Amino acid sequence: MGKPPVVLVVDDEPQVLELLADIVSREGAAHVVCADSMRAARRLMNEHEFDLAIIDLALPDGSGLNLLPQLRRSQPAAAAMIVSGQVSFQSAVEALRGGAVDFVAKPFNAEDFQRRLRNALASHALAERREQRLSRLRRSVKQLNAERKTLARKVDLLCNDLIGAYSELARQTETVRVQESYRHFTDRADGLEQILCHTMDWLLRQVGYCNIGIWLTTAEQELQLGAFMKYTIAANPELTGAMQENLLRMAIRRGLVRLRDAELRSSLTSAELKYLAGQDILAINCSYLGESLGAIAMFRDARTPFSNEDVGAVRSMCPLFALALARAVRGSVAGEAAENGEGPGPTPPAEDRRPHPRKDPADWWKRGEEPPF
Repeated sequence: MGKPPVVLVVDDEPQVLELLADIVSREGAAHVVCADSMRAARRLMNEHEFDLAIIDLALPDGSGLNLLPQLRRSQPAAAAMIVSGQVSFQSAVEALRGGAVDFVAKPFNAEDFQRRLRNALASHALAERREQRLSRLRRSVKQLNAERKTLARKVDLLCNDLIGAYSELARQTETVRVQESYRHFTDRADGLEQILCHTMDWLLRQVGYCNIGIWLTTAEQELQLGAFMKYTIAANPELTGAMQENLLRMAIRRGLVRLRDAELRSSLTSAELKYLAGQDILAINCSYLGESLGAIAMFRDARTPFSNEDVGAVRSMCPLFALALARAVRGSVAGEAAENGEGPGPTPPAEDRRPHPRKDPADWWKRGEEPPF
């Protein structure tokens, strides 16, 4: 079935070459190509594709067995038959080990040789079908690998997107949690002093013990110290004045300042370094509708630095602190915020408010009590 087989016949005896060519040509209209030496056979193997090679063992320029490796390399599916007038067990074994499908002794019977020829061609057809299946399998595996890599890249991208989405959701959830925690504290505050007390109380609970200073912006856009919580360093006028002139101004310009180690020496004045050398400093601007209403500075020993979570918590509470300041100090502005859904309405005038009879837990530091946390 299919195209006629192409057979290479290699023999140095013209009569045998003619006989073999005649027998082969009868088998399925096979096309016969003849060679009388190894050199001629090698050239033909490089130029043509063969289904079968019939090779004489003894050739003028060497043993026909030496042609078998080249045949396997160049045409893996081709079958080979070895013919020889000097039959030995060793030569037959070497021929079969070399890849030959049959070993025929001279002289041979034409009918028997034709039967062996059919078997050799059938062996070639089977090997060719196997090679075709392997080729299709290799192509399929190659295509599957390419598709697997493409799918893996898509899965990686999807996983990265999911990780990013979950990280953003976690960040937003944490921001809401922190803001609700702070809102719970400031909702109980009555007046500016209580807002400052509650804010420092919340900060200590959130980030741990540290020195805290809260500066408020006056109508003339000057900074004025509103509250200071001593942990290790007191509110020395020399220190607070120097911070007002440098660190706090820097925080208002940049929004947030984080200083430690070498950054302290390059960013602070000598008056500040006198007290703040070796500290980990976090300062942040608190603004409402683009206007700075105050600034918070926190510092403690650099051996217990503020964490990224601490910085994130302070970032999250600052807008609410600024809004609380606006409510307390600028009632009309706070009223606008309520109309925009940003918070409760304006704070009633001082004369309309009644003092709270309860003892506020946020005032523990003013009463000289131990921290309640």
